[in-house]
Amino acid sequence: MAIVAGGGGVVALVVAYRRQHLNETTDAREHDKALIERFGAAAEQLGAEQPAVRMAGAYAMARLADEWPQERQMCIDVLCGYLRMPHAPDPPSDNQALTTWQRERKVRETVLQLIGAHLRDGAPESWQGYDLNFAGAVIDAADFRGARFTGGDIVFVETVFVAHGRDQIVFDDVDFAKGSHVYFRLAEFRSGSVRFNRATFSGGWVTFDSASFTGAQVNFREANFTAGEILFEDAEFSDGCIDFSGASFTGSTVNFGEHHLPSIYRTVPPAHFSGGTVDFSQAADFTQPPHFGLQTLPPGLRLPSGTNISDLP
Repeated sequence: MAIVAGGGGVVALVVAYRRQHLNETTDAREHDKALIERFGAAAEQLGAEQPAVRMAGAYAMARLADEWPQERQMCIDVLCGYLRMPHAPDPPSDNQALTTWQRERKVRETVLQLIGAHLRDGAPESWQGYDLNFAGAVIDAADFRGARFTGGDIVFVETVFVAHGRDQIVFDDVDFAKGSHVYFRLAEFRSGSVRFNRATFSGGWVTFDSASFTGAQVNFREANFTAGEILFEDAEFSDGCIDFSGASFTGSTVNFGEHHLPSIYRTVPPAHFSGGTVDFSQAADFTQPPHFGLQTLPPGLRLPSGTNISDLP
């Protein structure tokens, strides 16, 4: 009888375990179904005609990214994809069109604020290390202040930076850390203020190759170049000002010269200085200066006092 009773207890345990497992599986499926439904609803809101609904969709998608780590990258991709949708870089002259443009601009600012807030240390849910694709976007106001790029691909390829009036695009105090790959390739810095003040380049790979500096004020004031690579090869400096006042060059490889790519038998040409100002004259530390590969100082390039361009690498 004891054996039978013991066998019955085992069977009961097995049945109870299976029932619990089925319940957990059902609960998990219901949870996943709810998340998928929320994703669809947020995406639909982002495609709505009314700006207020689109803004609500941005908040809903960001919250879903926080609560759904398995599909966080997908949610982030949708928010970045919204920013890649066509948007006129300059305000239209027609009053009705201007109102529409301004409302859409507010939605885009909200999306950028949500992304920036999740890239700072101390964020309740961190998006550091995830891919961010802003390729081809028009960005006229953004605050990435204090963000840490610690991994993933951060893509600003062919992005147009075109701040208006007092609006600024801010990368102040950003850390481009080891493991990050940040692409400003073919980007255009067209107007307004773009700031990298006190940014730290501490091991990431950051490229401005083939970027166009055509009128913006781009500040790297008090930036620290301590490790990693920062590339400006084939960049075009035709207008505006790039200011490195107070910057320290102590360990990073900063290259404005041509770059040989033996793996694909290609040489990337050096940066072109055809106008505007690239100012290193007030750099705080020029221990490991940028590479230019030049013998004569081009117009607009200013070096620290007593520095000869031909003595630089």
